[in-house]
Amino acid sequence: MAEKWKKSRAGIIEWFKDIIALMKENKKILVVVAVFVVAIVAAILITNNLANKNQTSGEAVLADATNEAAVQNYEIPNDEMEKDAYPEVNELMKKYYTAAAAGDVDTVATLRTGIDDKEKITIQKKSEYINSYPSITCYTKKGPIEDSFLVYVYYEVVLEGFEERIPALNVWYVCKNESGSYYINEELQDESVTEYCKVISVQDDVVDLSNTINVKFNEIMASNEELALFMDELAATMKVSVGEELAKVEVPVEEEPVVEEVDTETEESTVITVKAITVVNVRSSDSEKADKVGKASEGQQFTLLEEKVNGWSKIDFEGQEAYIKTEFLEKVGQTVTESAPANNVTNEEAAVASPSSGTATVKETIKLRKSASTDSEQLGVCYTGERLEVIEKQSDGWSKVKYNGKTGYVKSEFLE
Repeated sequence: MAEKWKKSRAGIIEWFKDIIALMKENKKILVVVAVFVVAIVAAILITNNLANKNQTSGEAVLADATNEAAVQNYEIPNDEMEKDAYPEVNELMKKYYTAAAAGDVDTVATLRTGIDDKEKITIQKKSEYINSYPSITCYTKKGPIEDSFLVYVYYEVVLEGFEERIPALNVWYVCKNESGSYYINEELQDESVTEYCKVISVQDDVVDLSNTINVKFNEIMASNEELALFMDELAATMKVSVGEELAKVEVPVEEEPVVEEVDTETEESTVITVKAITVVNVRSSDSEKADKVGKASEGQQFTLLEEKVNGWSKIDFEGQEAYIKTEFLEKVGQTVTESAPANNVTNEEAAVASPSSGTATVKETIKLRKSASTDSEQLGVCYTGERLEVIEKQSDGWSKVKYNGKTGYVKSEFLE
């Protein structure tokens, strides 16, 4: 049994290293994204390696976080963690874990930004194995910006069919919105904020907390062989079930509708050029599961063939049609050319149009910008379900809006 658990731990460490690499690529703050409770074991083990100065590859990944140059924009505090010091943060976490245990992704989405379909499905599937979270304790450290925290949530979970209270740890980046409410922030962050959070997470008191949970966890696994076996198999089970459900919601690219021929006179068409704002994968279709056909470098320009309402853009990549997530592209210019008569409807007509004026509902949490550019100053955040006033819908994919007394710009595709 001990040998089997040793092998399981080694596999979890390798899995967690992939999570860290993904986090670094996406610049997300969340330090531990748990597919299930088993994920935290890897976090604990790797943190243990750091504390013991073991020169493992897992250590090398996290040790990079101590690069002072990467966090030069923020002063790193050495304050001890505070236990249950902020009632509003405690209430946020209580609501979040209660909703997660019930598989209530609608409530989860109001408390945590940046959740995609895969994460929603994972939460729902995970809830099928959870009986309750009987204990939740919040340890906090100051975040890099005002009214922000790194929250180390030490919780116990009871699984269906078992009585043991399994200890685990999640780390969340918590911020305060314009209405004064705290929320779990998983939006893309700049490199200095990301590195700040990783440096804080390897401070001594955080390592000590991880060590304590590690000891408790191992004691429980050693005392219950059935539970240890279940945990050993759960990661693979979750991966399969989440993949199956995700495949059901991945909608294939629809064929363009065939319409009758229209005016046979020569028409003008607009050629839009976009550039990649970071290094990003180029895929064969509008799905994260689609084959990679290449990689776009930062600043590389492409002809935009279609901006789809599902968050993807079709581009001309090396002479073939390919797809990149729209959020990683920025329009840099457009030219008007003469073209032959069009027999199909235009992309703009085929897309589901957002309101051109009046009021609109925010479909997905989005940043309010000072001007129509992803590089523009952020004026605020518009949250899912909120209403705002549309002053003008522009042809460049942006809408001028008024929100909470501020006038700014948001991507039209996120309005309805």
